[in-house]
Amino acid sequence: MADNSKHSFDTKHSSMAHEIYNFVDDLRIAVETPMKIDADFSRIMICGMGGSAIGGDIIKDCVIKESRYPITVQRFPELPKWVNSRTFVIISSYSGNTSETLSMYHQATEKKCTIVIMTSGGELERLGKERGDTIIKMKSGFQPRSALGLSLGYLAVIIDATCGTNCVQDIRMSLPALYRLRDKLSSDKSEAWKMAQSISGRIPVIYSTAGIYASATRWKSQINENSKMMAFAGSVPEFNHNEIAGWSEGELRSRCVLILLYEISAHKAIRKMADASVAALRRYGQDVKVIRIRGRTPLQRTLRAVMIGDYVSLYLAHLQGVDPMDIRSINEFKKRLDKMLYPVKHAGRSMRRKRPTDKHL
Repeated sequence: MADNSKHSFDTKHSSMAHEIYNFVDDLRIAVETPMKIDADFSRIMICGMGGSAIGGDIIKDCVIKESRYPITVQRFPELPKWVNSRTFVIISSYSGNTSETLSMYHQATEKKCTIVIMTSGGELERLGKERGDTIIKMKSGFQPRSALGLSLGYLAVIIDATCGTNCVQDIRMSLPALYRLRDKLSSDKSEAWKMAQSISGRIPVIYSTAGIYASATRWKSQINENSKMMAFAGSVPEFNHNEIAGWSEGELRSRCVLILLYEISAHKAIRKMADASVAALRRYGQDVKVIRIRGRTPLQRTLRAVMIGDYVSLYLAHLQGVDPMDIRSINEFKKRLDKMLYPVKHAGRSMRRKRPTDKHL
């Protein structure tokens, strides 16, 4: 690991830093998108993988008390049996070529679902145009995980239009505070920079209070992809029923660092559980990093937690001496998976690449 701990990080000259910086701008633009959904449905399913699915996790968590309909986020390529023509399906794939998401799309069409597609292009856009689905075209040119501002904003508009929620207004009210937070986080004297320095070299395990669990998941995936580090996520109070035992003893604890995203405005019972968990862990000798998350609503708190985590992952990449834009391992796996799932397609490409030689003439 490169020793970059004594050097400041110029976020203005990093492509990933630029994409993370634009999160709030993308969110602001997306929530102003006019949209009308005409569908007869009894539940909603958001289908996607990786960075294209995290927006669904956030929305689902934040509207659980308000939505008129149940919302499910599906990451498995085989849809449940209960999906039918009265399931409203949102298909999210930034590239439009994710094999698992294309599989979910085909199954949703077979079940005659009403479908809205969010993509920057690819095979998914082509199929959606052929079927006549509603397509929300996302701007292209950056990493799928960096499209969260757009996907989350678009989902807020869709869910408000169909479920009677108030996500768009919630986001609009948050924007001034989010811009101020961005200015603070993009400095190498920020809370995120100090947090990255304090956990570099260890395995982060991120927990959150239950209302913002999607933000802990986002922290984990951003640290995985941007920082090229192992990371794990969980939530309180579930933590108190199993994982706390693993933190109480054992040599592996010294290689991990526990981070708690603590909602200041969470229900009093949840705060008490989180406080008790932190006190117990500190008695076991654990250096618990508590990040206090402000915000009037779960969505506002999640947005703040996500932004802090994105910058922590960026600064960790710098401290690790790695390129946060490099995802060769993921791309290689996707290619291998595509060849396994569609061998005929790749065999055809291989045949087209072969050039005739004299002995074949």
